[in-house]
Amino acid sequence: MIIPDPTQNMLRLMSQVILADGHIYPSEVEALVSGAETLRLADSKGSYLTPIQIREWFTGYLDELNATSSTVPKEIALTQLILSLAEWPDKQAVLKTLTKISQADANFHKEEKLLISIIKAYWQFE
Repeated sequence: MIIPDPTQNMLRLMSQVILADGHIYPSEVEALVSGAETLRLADSKGSYLTPIQIREWFTGYLDELNATSSTVPKEIALTQLILSLAEWPDKQAVLKTLTKISQADANFHKEEKLLISIIKAYWQFE
């Protein structure tokens, strides 16, 4: 399975909401899976990603983050990620999904709220 770059970036952005407060809860990972299904994220052949594929992708992404040390400051990398998705077709649905992920642990942490506000600003929703 090959996941195209825009889909990879969307999964990365959704994951950043999970990682924003420094804790990873199973309910947030399930919200990521549900959100990816709602957004109909697909592989390069157009097949929708399955829950198993999404969970495996997330585990691999965490491994990648832990194994890689970037020379690009985190804020710049995040800005580049957000801007890479500026042409996503239904950004409103993405924002709803990000909010659901952030609330999946029954707390809407200030770090998550700030991240979503930054995304809204870059995507000109505020």
